[in-house]
Amino acid sequence: MELPQPNGALQGAPSPSLDLSHITRALDAIHDPRSPNSTRQDASAYLERAKRLPDAPQHGFALANDKSHSSAVRHYGLSLLEYSIRYRWEDHTPEQSDQLRFWVIELARNIHEQDPLYLRNKIAQLWVEIAKRIWAAEWMDMDELLVGFWHGSVAHKMLVLCVLETITEDFVNHEDHVAGLRGDDLGLACWEIFVPAAVFDEHSSSRGSTPEVRSRGDGWLRRLSEFLDQCLMHDALQDQQTHSCAIKALSTLRTATVWVSSTSMRDAQCVETYYRYLATPDVSLQTAAVEALTAFYERMYSHKVFDADTDLLEMIHYLLRSDNLAVLRDVYKWSLVDVYDLDHAKYVLSKKLTE
Repeated sequence: MELPQPNGALQGAPSPSLDLSHITRALDAIHDPRSPNSTRQDASAYLERAKRLPDAPQHGFALANDKSHSSAVRHYGLSLLEYSIRYRWEDHTPEQSDQLRFWVIELARNIHEQDPLYLRNKIAQLWVEIAKRIWAAEWMDMDELLVGFWHGSVAHKMLVLCVLETITEDFVNHEDHVAGLRGDDLGLACWEIFVPAAVFDEHSSSRGSTPEVRSRGDGWLRRLSEFLDQCLMHDALQDQQTHSCAIKALSTLRTATVWVSSTSMRDAQCVETYYRYLATPDVSLQTAAVEALTAFYERMYSHKVFDADTDLLEMIHYLLRSDNLAVLRDVYKWSLVDVYDLDHAKYVLSKKLTE
């Protein structure tokens, strides 16, 4: 397979070094099981070299944003942007960084339910990579953008949930070497956008002159709890996309359950939402609810748990109410499986309940 060497800067329309036909041939060679190893290696080397071109990001955006291209070509376009964000961010001028952020926002705005999930998730990952570097510094309206997307399609809701869950995992619950350099700023920003309005207002006086990154409204804890309750009230979970979105919302709440204050959880009625979903006759929703409840139980054993935390004690009492214990008992009995007629989903639920 002979491909041109991608070298030199690109100007205007894609140059021959990044011609779509060359990219398509290289991708076909990589994915074709009949391709010899030497051809596959040459194709991979060509695509990797292209990522280092000065104008690779603009071509990456053009490829990823054009829905007439195949999913493989669009994904490669996203990888061009990813390389520039993850490995060359410090080399960019402020104007170039702003342009990268604009392109990622545009890609997020233009997603559609028909786009493959892995493409949508990749865009969310690019969003998070930029947030690690400039959110709560140069980028102050991120939460406002996420709230706007939240009021859009189910696909946009899923993207928002992916971003929220990932920033919680990377910025708060686990160490990320890039986010760790800005740990205090990012942790405060996460707290600010998640907690209910009453909690935020109570602590706003202690923030000093730090600019707000929070959008108007009641924070993501309450916003997600209300969304989940609306899904139950309007029987929206029959729709598969909404069903998947509800599971993702429960997962996002689970990651926040580990670190938000008990007061925030009480005001947002998170635990009540978990129990309502535990009582649904759907094993995947029940499993997501159990995982969120497990995260809540585990926080009881943290070193700060009983430091005069009356809100936490109040929620523990809620957990021990007879009707809630009855829900746990009934779901556990229902989830028991016969070893000779194993239902894997019910077995997983039963195992998680015993934990």
